[in-house]
Amino acid sequence: MNATFQATLHSLLPPRPTLPAPLALPLKLIPGPVHSTVLTTALNALLAARIQESGEFEFLRDRVLAIRVRDAQVEYRFRYAGPAGFVPCQAAQQPDLTISGTIYDFLALATRREDSDTLFFNRRVVMEGDTALGLELKNLLDGMDPEALGGPLPPLLRAASGLLGAYERLIG
Repeated sequence: MNATFQATLHSLLPPRPTLPAPLALPLKLIPGPVHSTVLTTALNALLAARIQESGEFEFLRDRVLAIRVRDAQVEYRFRYAGPAGFVPCQAAQQPDLTISGTIYDFLALATRREDSDTLFFNRRVVMEGDTALGLELKNLLDGMDPEALGGPLPPLLRAASGLLGAYERLIG
């Protein structure tokens, strides 16, 4: 790619993209409980063995978590219910912990392209509420090996990492 084109492209594209409003609109139209149900169903499928075999999620039992994706204008609310796994919560239930960020930053976190401490320190991913709970959750997630979870998650994360890498090369 020639230098002039690359400089023009670099000036047009943000260093960390956000979801354009027209793409966020369909997500915004879906009711919050539907989003939360989809997320909890996915978590229960991906973490089924860990939910049944270990008590590593017990610190989350009956604690309401909210994940807010700012650029998509979507919020997921759920809690851990022991052996039943993760269950969706109603919007009226106050979260014990809210974690917010953009799609790009959550993907950077999930694919480990960026360190969680850096994302939190730079306030790109923000925790509000019970920060001790948030720190324990962050440490649990940092210690998980996505490859060991198996199923569709590792290939999805590799694909997302590839897309983030392509974007970074494009703007770099």
